[in-house]
Amino acid sequence: MDIQALKIDIVQKILSTNNPGLLSRVNTILKKEVDKDWWDQLPLEVQDSILEGIHDIEEGNIFTHEQVIQEAKQKYGF
Repeated sequence: MDIQALKIDIVQKILSTNNPGLLSRVNTILKKEVDKDWWDQLPLEVQDSILEGIHDIEEGNIFTHEQVIQEAKQKYGF
């Protein structure tokens, strides 16, 4: 079953139930997923690297695309 078919199946089951306990549990599960911040799911090394990159940008330690291409052309001769 592909993801879209699974979603439709779940929605149909939710719409057909009158069980408040089940609906409450489904709601709790979905709320936990929505509350998860993708940032918190990243490994600390990745978070540190991103924050370092943001700091570099704020400090002006950046290269334009053109600068990178020019350096690569000089270094690798293409």
